Amino acid sequence: MEENMRKVLAVLFIALVACSMIFAQAATETEKAPTELVIWAACQEKEAQNLVAAFNEIHPEIKVSIIRAGASELNNRLVAEWPSPSGDIMLGASQEIFDAPDQVEMFVPYRVANDANIPANLKDSKSEVPRYYSFSMPIQVLLVNTDMLKEEDYPKTWWDLGDPKYKGKIILGNPALSGGAYAQLYMMWKLYGYDLIPKVAANATYVPSSSTVTESVTRGEYAIGANPEYNVSSAMKKGAHIIAIYPEDGTGLRTDGSGIIKNGPNLAAAKLFMEFLTTEQAYKIIRETAGRRVPLESIPGPDFMPSLSEIKFFEYDAVEAGDVRDELTEYFTNLIVQ
Repeated sequence: MEENMRKVLAVLFIALVACSMIFAQAATETEKAPTELVIWAACQEKEAQNLVAAFNEIHPEIKVSIIRAGASELNNRLVAEWPSPSGDIMLGASQEIFDAPDQVEMFVPYRVANDANIPANLKDSKSEVPRYYSFSMPIQVLLVNTDMLKEEDYPKTWWDLGDPKYKGKIILGNPALSGGAYAQLYMMWKLYGYDLIPKVAANATYVPSSSTVTESVTRGEYAIGANPEYNVSSAMKKGAHIIAIYPEDGTGLRTDGSGIIKNGPNLAAAKLFMEFLTTEQAYKIIRETAGRRVPLESIPGPDFMPSLSEIKFFEYDAVEAGDVRDELTEYFTNLIVQ
């Protein structure tokens, strides 16, 4: 009898231990339920706000903080804070940041549910599991004030920007100060080496911010510029007498991206946000808020702009662009200070 009682007590003890472990695990999982998220946003503040508002309709339990700054500034912060960054998501930053060999490990490999609908060249294709997905596509185009040039005089290629007949008629962003302007400089170099850059530098006026280029061409201060297509589209919607010209020698297929920051404080919430960010709903918000071209074929490009299939592209090697950046910007700077 006593032996049976000991067996019963032993069974009860084991059951109690098992139950306590289950309850402890449940309590731990409850404690780890995502409640906060920190987004480092390189995109427009309104874009980030609209995306967060829609995300919170799905996940009202998560308090989201947005830190808005330029991509370079956010990248510098990531490097400075590593290996214990305070951010969870890098939103809308340039592809070069994600592809930089010394920073690849700073982002979490994570395959979203909508992965199959995002083209391979518009997400991280260098890793077995993507570390970033395209946020939008800042396709660089030429733009012309149609009141200042006849159609037969429009530049048709990047090479045309070096034609002496355009001297004093071109405005461009300074590639040493602007990420978009650097992309243009890299593309000229990729296509023509160092043959074209000095000719363009002799013809153009350079301004610190690329965002002012479309404005200056719209006002008739200059006849020609180069800018992301969505800036041109936005001005055309407001009635500007300008058009976008997609260079016949091609434009680089470039994307900006979003990814989960490794070692961030809120991994579970970051994964939920990445799932949302790569849905058609989120990409529509990006398209409607800023007129950007997004990677889903189901969503049309910016107003007045052609479909992707109508545009001539060449490979934009983000790693190479990063590797030669100091060399190219120094070369360019020496040209314009002569």
